[in-house]
Amino acid sequence: MLHEARAACKKVLIPEGFSRFPVGGWLGRVRESLGRVPRNIKVLALGWLVWSPVQAMAGPYTQLYVSRLGASPEDISLVQSATQVANALSRIVGGFLSDRYGRKRVLWVGTFLVALAYLLMSVATDWRSYAIASVLNGFALFYQPALEGIQADSVPLHLRGRMNALLHLVPGLASSLSPLGGAALVNAYGLVGGVRVIFFLSFVTGVAIAVARLLWIEETLEPRGSGVNMLESYVDALRHVSRDVYTLITLDTLFNLVGAMSFLSNYYMYYYLGVDKSELAMLASLGSLVNLGLLIPAGRAVDTRGRNFSITLGFLMGTLSQLFFVLSPPSSSFTLPALIVSTLFGAVGGAFYGLAYSSLRADLVAKEYRGRIYALWGLAPAASWSLGAYIGGWMYSNLGPQTPFVASFMLRVLLTPLALTLFGKLTRKVDLALRNVEGS
Repeated sequence: MLHEARAACKKVLIPEGFSRFPVGGWLGRVRESLGRVPRNIKVLALGWLVWSPVQAMAGPYTQLYVSRLGASPEDISLVQSATQVANALSRIVGGFLSDRYGRKRVLWVGTFLVALAYLLMSVATDWRSYAIASVLNGFALFYQPALEGIQADSVPLHLRGRMNALLHLVPGLASSLSPLGGAALVNAYGLVGGVRVIFFLSFVTGVAIAVARLLWIEETLEPRGSGVNMLESYVDALRHVSRDVYTLITLDTLFNLVGAMSFLSNYYMYYYLGVDKSELAMLASLGSLVNLGLLIPAGRAVDTRGRNFSITLGFLMGTLSQLFFVLSPPSSSFTLPALIVSTLFGAVGGAFYGLAYSSLRADLVAKEYRGRIYALWGLAPAASWSLGAYIGGWMYSNLGPQTPFVASFMLRVLLTPLALTLFGKLTRKVDLALRNVEGS
């Protein structure tokens, strides 16, 4: 009877012969594709669909918010550096717990603690109290290895690019115009008041996401219970790290150092280039929309054209983005057009590089060690990012606003030949395996 009822509903909702029409066929293919998406991917995507738009509203204004709370450019960089260090240290504990006791428990508890950190950010009275909340947020992100582990565990090799694209696409659909919503709140309640509202909304939605992950996420790794201690567990994981993993971590570390020097980009655009609050929101939304439009073709390229094609294309597009950013003149008729071009190149590069990188990282690490190795993976890059952000803040305050951005671009260009050579070596085996899957 239940089967017959479902069949009747299907005939009502999708009339006979409807699939022959272009729209009907498209809807059928979408429904069929969604049916193949693993449950955990759906739950994660749903969570980001709700949470990411709220978080994205604060994106263009967080640095300005901390500035209004009394922080200098150097202070802002210091806060972010401390947060990154806290996150890197917390991932060590989170990676161990993820591989020992399973992914799910670590994931939902950490999500709840991050939500509480947003509540503290929303009531910060000065930049120091905001710094404390931000560092606590960094510690609360100890669940990231569990999140990354569940994502990698749930998807086979030849679908990772497309599933990663889906996980970015769903929140992107809602987040692409979120900065404009943030601009509306900031214009209505003032910079400080508007950002406080956004952070409080991030707290509320974060609690809802934590509950959803508790109820619906399926465990992908059976808990091991008692056994070796944390140190022995990490020593065991390191025995299974390949040379390719160390190479990719080294590249990640170098480019986190170089990239973090330009951390104050929103601050720089607002106070030095003369970009107003609405234009900051417009640039953020433009980047999100372009990135969103490219996710599906980029994800397919990662799986069909190979990791090397996508990661190389993304890296070069990112370099062009930095070039146009550096060339943007202050308070000129060319300022906004140059920043738009920079944003477009950055969005294209981000789509291809991000999906290829996350897929390659999963390719190189065995399932049972992902929590711990992902945790260790973040240590050196986080430390280098913190150092780079501090150096950038110091350069901004002491050598001039343009110097950290020019230095970051020049170092990236110098490292490009090394990066492209190593990308080719790292992706050779994986791309060969992908070609074999496509040919079978």
